[in-house]
Amino acid sequence: MLNSVKNFITANKKDLIFIAFLSIFLLIISVPKLMAQYDIGIGNWDTYLYLENGRNFAKMGWGDVPSISPVLPMILSKMFLLAGHPYQEAIFNIDVVFYIIGVITFYLLLRLKFNHNTSLVGSVVYATFTLLYSWVAIGGNDIIGVTGTILTIYLILLAHRYDNRIYYIALPIAAYAFLSRYTAGVMIFSIAFYWLVNRIDLKEIKHIIIGGILGVVSISWFLYQFNLHLGTPFPFLGQFSGTVSNTVVMDSGFLPDSWYYIKHIPNYLISNVPYVETFNAIVNPMGNIPSIFSYVYIALFALAFVVLFYKVARSVKDNNLDFSNKSWLLLIVSLIIMIEFLISLGDVSYIISIVMFLASLYIIWITLKDYEIKDLDYELLMISLLVIYLVFQSILFTKNDRYFITVLPFFAYFITYALDWVFDKVDSLALIRNIPLSRILSVVIILGLLANTLFFVSVLPTDNDYEDIGDACKWLAEHEHVNNTTICYSDNWPAVSWYLNIYCQRGVPNTTDVEYQWKFSEEILTLNDTHMAGCYYIDATSALKVDYPGMIKLEGFDTVEIYKNKYFDEYGHDYIYTDGYKRDLKEDIDKFKRY
Repeated sequence: MLNSVKNFITANKKDLIFIAFLSIFLLIISVPKLMAQYDIGIGNWDTYLYLENGRNFAKMGWGDVPSISPVLPMILSKMFLLAGHPYQEAIFNIDVVFYIIGVITFYLLLRLKFNHNTSLVGSVVYATFTLLYSWVAIGGNDIIGVTGTILTIYLILLAHRYDNRIYYIALPIAAYAFLSRYTAGVMIFSIAFYWLVNRIDLKEIKHIIIGGILGVVSISWFLYQFNLHLGTPFPFLGQFSGTVSNTVVMDSGFLPDSWYYIKHIPNYLISNVPYVETFNAIVNPMGNIPSIFSYVYIALFALAFVVLFYKVARSVKDNNLDFSNKSWLLLIVSLIIMIEFLISLGDVSYIISIVMFLASLYIIWITLKDYEIKDLDYELLMISLLVIYLVFQSILFTKNDRYFITVLPFFAYFITYALDWVFDKVDSLALIRNIPLSRILSVVIILGLLANTLFFVSVLPTDNDYEDIGDACKWLAEHEHVNNTTICYSDNWPAVSWYLNIYCQRGVPNTTDVEYQWKFSEEILTLNDTHMAGCYYIDATSALKVDYPGMIKLEGFDTVEIYKNKYFDEYGHDYIYTDGYKRDLKEDIDKFKRY
């Protein structure tokens, strides 16, 4: 055993040194971000959902939205059980751990193609993308999801190249990556494409099937829970309905513009945050000011495809095989399919678009496979992952900047590809004291990105809009009799559920309706067969805190207002079961209508 470990260290000594250096770099930039998040607190709506479900899994309180990705809440539940109580910092810590794992795995993925130095620089580039770094320690499922994707792709490449038994680990991890963030599941198209172009044999297929079975078994508990609470083991299928049938889904992030992400790529790479007062603006870099280095990245990204095309053309030219008329015909067919893919994008189902794109790539593979082009299958895999994730996110009508995080590793890959070419060119020019110029250039890049990232975290605003709702819930718990039987509504129900540890119900007035005030009161204060009459309403998002018939304003906290059912206040809880309550509420609403 010890000899095996010693031999492993000896054989991989250089990689371990680079990984150690990368780990130190990641700690230097992630610890300040984590400490800042400790100070800021929860800064994202979805964070409350994961914390609630984690508390529910730990049997310490209420949960919410049982259909959301369950892996992060499950990890949280274990941390809550170890600590003996729920605490919000747990989700910040998990985020940082998976961020570090993801970047190190990305380094290993790059090492399958590039040397140590280039892989290190490429990993640092990925780690310091503004969009990715902005979300470190915030507590979403995007970082854990993209880490699962990177790890899955890396292990599948290892399984195919070196040992098919690695599929026994790779495919269960793929299953967990999918349940970490459902959209990670689209990587299956690229994986299937990779298997297809490599014409895997029956032996490998057997290992894939075993790995797949292990993957399903490993997540069977989650599927059982879904079926138990939701009546279906596959509630996540609805996530893809818009991509299959282009169904319009009304959401706060409703953005049908298919070019939204492409327009904001400069903001996602390296950008500066304009002066803002609250932390909430940080999580959406669309409003940032792109740095000139962001455009350098874009130029390198474009250069990567130029270099790739040149290398392929050079390999074909240097090969003894003639480029036949059949090959030209295949390329023309591929081009036609690619054009049709671009033209029809957004007008046909996502599945059809992806099949068309992969068909075009497959024809390119068929055309070029006999020309001994090094790592062609690897390059096509990276292209497919880049395009599939970009198209998938772009075609969805619901958009959020953080959804683009799934695209970033593959964008970083092609920046790294171009940097590798640049490093080769500068090394051929000269050495400085026997040190390759690429090493010096790498040090400059890494130090520059380190300085930029530390500056970014040093100017983060600490004011947080979600802090007000935390203060409001604390006041309510201290000054009112709130327990598990209390009926509370809020337009930020996940936050209220987390802070009060009660099941808060969704209450969002339709402010587009001129009569929304009395209609909203009627909705949440009426006792009927579908719900109990509300005792409290906590308004956390409305700019104007209006009056509602049947409710009194109890206390305000800057952006948050607490309302109370005035009949509870005057007559007590049992009054809602009387005819007098119904009569008084109706009179109140009718009186409000007249005015």
